[in-house]
Amino acid sequence: MIMMIIYFALGLLASFALVSALFALLTVFLRKIWNHSCKSRLSYLAPIVLVVMISYLSAVLLVPMVFDSVQLVNRQYSVREIEIPAEVVPRNHSLTLDGQIYYFPPGVFKSGAQGRYQITYTPRTFYIINVVRFGDVPDH
Repeated sequence: MIMMIIYFALGLLASFALVSALFALLTVFLRKIWNHSCKSRLSYLAPIVLVVMISYLSAVLLVPMVFDSVQLVNRQYSVREIEIPAEVVPRNHSLTLDGQIYYFPPGVFKSGAQGRYQITYTPRTFYIINVVRFGDVPDH
């Protein structure tokens, strides 16, 4: 469980670094425009594209992860029992069940991981924190 929380925290840091880098790039472009040193007309379009990218990444990735990190600190997770049928293969660190995509770190589900599981996940980003296969003893 600790490794899954560390993996989540690294994802949060990576998304924060990405949004920060785009914000720094936006600052560079805005300074060029302010100093009237743009050489092409397309340079004026770059800040608009960057604002759209920053807004999208913040709304979809960064802000939900920040809210979920508060849930992690308070240990307030959502719990669900899932059934992984034979035709559903967990891959690319995601699992789609009933139209919902759940994300997990590498090594959580083995190949041929069909069966019944109890998953503990974050409520906004649907990141799996703990997995217990029914019939197994939970690791506390």
